[in-house]
Amino acid sequence: MKKYAFIIATILMLAACTPSASQFQTAFAQTQAAWTPTPTVQQEATPTFRFGVPVESESHALIAAQSGLRASFDYIEPLTVVKVEQMSFEEYSKFVRSSNNRQMGTQVWLIIFFDDQWQFIGPGPNVTPPPPFHGCVSVAINAADGLTLEVGGLQLGIITECDK
Repeated sequence: MKKYAFIIATILMLAACTPSASQFQTAFAQTQAAWTPTPTVQQEATPTFRFGVPVESESHALIAAQSGLRASFDYIEPLTVVKVEQMSFEEYSKFVRSSNNRQMGTQVWLIIFFDDQWQFIGPGPNVTPPPPFHGCVSVAINAADGLTLEVGGLQLGIITECDK
């Protein structure tokens, strides 16, 4: 009989020590709140850009230019940004010394990158690419939608930083 009394007393004691469901939920919520990190430093938002919408800032132009650049050249990062400027296609053609006038009236962003070793990605696996070169590459993107219009190396003498 003493055995049964001991077992019943033990069960009653354990039942009294076990938290109720509401007590358990409250304790869980308090523990979770204590472990939730709170930011102490304001984090800067990463600029986003979506193709098909107007390119309204230099940071968006740099993002959009990466697409055309990666499709045309292999390079070693980090790249040096030499110039980012919005202009008419006519101004762009004069700047890069091109006679192409197929985009007259179009606003473009001109982005010029410098790198020590550019490698042109050729049109196919059976074509031998030209040797790597040192200097600048220009990317012209349409300001209306961010799509690449032209990508190419710059002639010597256009920008001093590119000729070094």
